[in-house]
Amino acid sequence: MELHQLRCFLAIIEEGGFNRATTRLHITQPALSYQIKQLEQELGTSLFHRRPGGVTPTEAGRILVEHAREVMEAVRKSRLAVEKLAEGVVGEVRIGTVNSVGIYFLPQVLWNMREKYPKARPTVLYRHSNEIIEALLSNRVDIALVADPRPDRRLCQEVILEEHVSLVCGRSHPLYRKSPVRPSQIKGLQFISLSSASPTGSLIREHLARLGVNVEPVVSTDNVETVKKMVEVGMGVAFLPDMVTSPDISCTDDTDETTGRLARIDVGPPLLRKIVLVTWKHVELGRTATVFVEELRTHGASWKGCVELDSR
Repeated sequence: MELHQLRCFLAIIEEGGFNRATTRLHITQPALSYQIKQLEQELGTSLFHRRPGGVTPTEAGRILVEHAREVMEAVRKSRLAVEKLAEGVVGEVRIGTVNSVGIYFLPQVLWNMREKYPKARPTVLYRHSNEIIEALLSNRVDIALVADPRPDRRLCQEVILEEHVSLVCGRSHPLYRKSPVRPSQIKGLQFISLSSASPTGSLIREHLARLGVNVEPVVSTDNVETVKKMVEVGMGVAFLPDMVTSPDISCTDDTDETTGRLARIDVGPPLLRKIVLVTWKHVELGRTATVFVEELRTHGASWKGCVELDSR
């Protein structure tokens, strides 16, 4: 069964006969009759009652009409989709991520996408890491970008970048610009803590345990911006991802004047977290999602302050 045969069949139905169908199709009546004969032989049944007053569809013909129209509509939609694709990267890509990555890493990627592929439509869902993975598994997002996810045999994980998670304090803190310090020097300090329910918060809690520092935080929250603001106003110190604090870290300018609302405190071995791209295994991404992943990799490789993945 060929598309041309179905097109001829539908023309006869819609035009009410062979004569007008030949005008629509720009073919001769013998050629049209030959196509219908071939179609009937393949199906093993007659599709039209041929009478002096014209033709009417048989029961088989009436059944074929519905399915033939569905086929031709599918062909039309397929052609339109391919034509749009030929024009460039178009369509939606649904991204799920956590606040810190979405606020500090993702905007540049989205900007690059907008510059290169103006017809692409990224949408971003913000949730906790475990909720983002659930959204991926339930097909509510196409791509997950999270910190230190748990392995899942159904999913593919790719490290986009590694970054330090550093201890920081505000300008009024006694340890401001006093780095490095020993772990014993941070015992008893007031800590603002990321919730241990988050992967980064759990990572920090394990790191403090390895340093032999027991912490009872004065405030615990799952929002990195809240933690940073509390540190800035002097409520305590906190471990925060470097991407969150880099715009606010102190430095020394040419006049030797200290600037910046925060300072990093070097204490013990470095703490690292992984920002991981998570997708379905054995499922091919669409073109828009594919170019988005390429932009993620490029930006991750050039991210300032990230750890060289090949150095491990």
